[in-house]
Amino acid sequence: MDQKNSLIEKMHLEMRYKARSINAKLEYYHMNKSEQFSFYEEGYDIALYDNKRELIASTFIDDIDFSKLFYADYDEYYLVETLNKEYLDVKYIVILKPLDVDKLNDIIKQISIVAFYGFIFILFVALLLSKIMLSPIKKSIASLTKFMKDATHEMNTPISTILMSYEHMDKHNLNTKQLRSLDRIDIATKTLSSLYRDLSFASFHDYIQYKNTPIDVKEVILERIKYMDTLVHFKDLHITSTLQHKIVAMDKRKLILLIDNLLSNAIKFSKKGGDIQVTLTEQYLSVKDNGLGISKEDQKSIFERFKSSNSLDGGFGVGLDIVSQICKEYHIKIVLDSEPSKGSEFRLVWKD
Repeated sequence: MDQKNSLIEKMHLEMRYKARSINAKLEYYHMNKSEQFSFYEEGYDIALYDNKRELIASTFIDDIDFSKLFYADYDEYYLVETLNKEYLDVKYIVILKPLDVDKLNDIIKQISIVAFYGFIFILFVALLLSKIMLSPIKKSIASLTKFMKDATHEMNTPISTILMSYEHMDKHNLNTKQLRSLDRIDIATKTLSSLYRDLSFASFHDYIQYKNTPIDVKEVILERIKYMDTLVHFKDLHITSTLQHKIVAMDKRKLILLIDNLLSNAIKFSKKGGDIQVTLTEQYLSVKDNGLGISKEDQKSIFERFKSSNSLDGGFGVGLDIVSQICKEYHIKIVLDSEPSKGSEFRLVWKD
């Protein structure tokens, strides 16, 4: 549109210049009292009118709107020039010139070509700069990912060794202080073991072969509560469970990840001496605590990786991301009900 207006403005100036040129010729013919004169101008149609707006001579036949100085009729533009002095009885010079559409299209085409190649150039420069700037970040991420995979792999053997040593240790001849120290070792080792399973899932999920089989969720919950018994007693927590039998088709390792993460979060964020309620029905699994709770703001991002609701209590923010991934895979709906200082309830609603 700007190109068209610019072209029209240029044409308007040229038409005014032509009108003055014709007026100069009329003055010349008038002074020399010439009986014949020519006012033909290539590329323009011209009409001459007297002071009564009667046609004297013309190269075109159109009705003229003398109330306008410059106007358009479709792609044809008219200039009406009123003369102060009349030569050869001419009062009005009317010039008609069609808009050069081909020229306008050429201008638009050239601008489009320049804009296209300009965009390609800017895009190329942007991609080049982004590649240069992101290259160190990509290398850092790749190094970090490799480190996590290597570290996860190397964690398995020492954790398994510590757990086996603890389980086979003779605890009958130990005093209370020694037993409490062993409990701390057990808690720390099982925490590392849970972290190992989470990191393994996050790092090797695409490479591990999983198989869905019918599993009784109740049995797995009882097994995991017993697994965390030392940590529960260490914080003097009370777990009450109301469990019905519920059969689901899942890989057992993924079901353990779900339950362990929900239970470990409830234990971690519960106050000493707090209560945890585990409920299993045909419709849902619920883990509820009366601990720290989660603010409405934190609830928006609690299931994102590396997000933790309470940085003061540690955690890598991996567990709930894994819960979210597994639930999406099995079409399990997650319902979170939480309020700061009153506790949280995570409810997994089974697919119908």
